[in-house]
Amino acid sequence: MKVLLLDAFPLDSTDRGLIDAALDTLRASGHEVTRRVLCGGPFETFMSPEELAAYHGDNPLATPETIEDAAALREAEGLLFCYPTNIFTMPAVLKSWLERVLVPGVSFVFNANGKVRPGMTNIRRIGMITTSVHDKAATRRAGDAGRLTILRNLRMSCHKLCKRTFVSVPAGQDGTADVKRALSRW
Repeated sequence: MKVLLLDAFPLDSTDRGLIDAALDTLRASGHEVTRRVLCGGPFETFMSPEELAAYHGDNPLATPETIEDAAALREAEGLLFCYPTNIFTMPAVLKSWLERVLVPGVSFVFNANGKVRPGMTNIRRIGMITTSVHDKAATRRAGDAGRLTILRNLRMSCHKLCKRTFVSVPAGQDGTADVKRALSRW
């Protein structure tokens, strides 16, 4: 299976070992993994006026990075988000990627009646690996926006039988065994 792994951990994070465990596990299972490191790249900035204008136009993929990532997404069968949970949600760099790449024609399409239909029907597995300084109960009480966005809302744009994987590890702790166990089922 081709997997697109989105790495939104800060480059100096002590939790980057989780990404290495994910890569090792997926590759050992024979999956072809494309990794996108988002921190330090073009998704850390706000949309330019040109990107914003293009978003509402006929060609919303306005930069080489978004075109490349949309192409990788169209080829993938699995999508894995790796990020630290910040203030009970995903980091801004990942939100920026979602807004710029998951545009009309990529993540969703319109049918002849103008109804929204899934655009990522090639995605049969979607998952997330996250760390948090808060315990699971506090994160759930706060609404767990990252989990809802990815595993519920984004999944609706995927294949109708798309399976979900969720791994949450306390920040600073070794969760490589949890990551390996969860991804060995992919």
